Amino acid sequence: MSTILFSLTANAALLEQNLTEISKISVSYFIDSKNGKDFNNGTHQDSAWKSFRNLSDIKLNQGDSIRFKRGSKFSGTLVIAGSGTKENPIVLSDYGSQDLPAPAFTYTIFNPENNQFGNCIRLKGDFIIVENLYFHDTVADLDEDVGSFLTMWELGAIYIDKNAENCLVRNNEIFNCGVGIKSYGPYAKIENNYIHDCNRILKKWGWGPIAIWLGADHQEVSYNRIINYSAVNPNITWGPNSYGGSADGGAIEIDDARYPKSNIEIHHNFSQNCQGFLEVTWTDVEKNPRYENFSIHHNISDDYQQFIALWRGANCNIENNTIIRRKVNENEWGVFNITQTNSKNKIRKNIIVTEKNVVVFNVGRLKKAKPNSIIENNLYWASADALNIGFEGPGDTPIFSNPKFLRYKKGKNSNDFLLKKNSPAVGLGAL
Repeated sequence: MSTILFSLTANAALLEQNLTEISKISVSYFIDSKNGKDFNNGTHQDSAWKSFRNLSDIKLNQGDSIRFKRGSKFSGTLVIAGSGTKENPIVLSDYGSQDLPAPAFTYTIFNPENNQFGNCIRLKGDFIIVENLYFHDTVADLDEDVGSFLTMWELGAIYIDKNAENCLVRNNEIFNCGVGIKSYGPYAKIENNYIHDCNRILKKWGWGPIAIWLGADHQEVSYNRIINYSAVNPNITWGPNSYGGSADGGAIEIDDARYPKSNIEIHHNFSQNCQGFLEVTWTDVEKNPRYENFSIHHNISDDYQQFIALWRGANCNIENNTIIRRKVNENEWGVFNITQTNSKNKIRKNIIVTEKNVVVFNVGRLKKAKPNSIIENNLYWASADALNIGFEGPGDTPIFSNPKFLRYKKGKNSNDFLLKKNSPAVGLGAL
């Protein structure tokens, strides 16, 4: 009798092991908007679905993937609720000939009552990768009465939700999207995306387009190329006590004062012709949030308005950036606009080149802030007009000299801002 029980127990254990192994087998789903059919099984390139309608009936598991055929076009919101693991993430990617354009996604419907926010892909699970896709012409041009901050914070061609941890968005192209990538997800990584050319008003008449928008801490934004995110319009106003107007938008923004933020790293990005590289706001539905310990390093910015506007943010490291401020439009805040008291941000080893008398260190509209920044070992150069250091002075051991970029006047990509061998800025800046 004991032998039989042992045999049954062993067989049950073996069956459970086999079922576990089967459950670990990943599944790939293929979607081809041109030649697929939604009555196919979707699990092979030759039996691809036409749309992502069937995915609503599927529970994605670790290691599963959704492959969109190159040359396909989609409109609508794809919500991914399943979770992968670090070793076996869920992957949304492309397949097919590289001679065909990347799979294209757009969505222009904005109807908050039906939870439609112009998102193309919305991530609600952990360990999800979105890569090699193309997003274009999503929601912007919203009326001024469309809703509160809480409504606007739901925008984004790619949206990472608040409970979606360890998601990775990489190698995508985003064109003319009012908000490119919005991330509330802890430990998200946004890397090597090309986000470009949106000059539309986001919300009339207060907001311009935003390429990357962060609403939570523990984020990393790196190796992205962000070009031409700026809206210039005389109707953009923020009230009589506001600082600036007539232009808005930018490459990267951090806000949502409901949540304290720390451990955000922004590095090795190239930004050009945007309405500022980084803005960290101080008030929305709450005021004066606790933002601290951001690391902003090895970026190249050739933008309008400012390199960094820190309305809030203490004990941040701003190091080894190459900052070109040669472009001025209707809204101008300087290179650094830091408005807290005794925030002690470290500004070190940056290359700062200005034209048109742009001020380097600004302290807000009232000129009363005393941030007590720790400023060391920066190089300053006015390639045209006067060098206007501003309110905090150049700091310790400054260098006042031409950094000798490889192709400053051309200045179309990051390599143009490489340093010549005889540069006095070797060891400084981003390259």
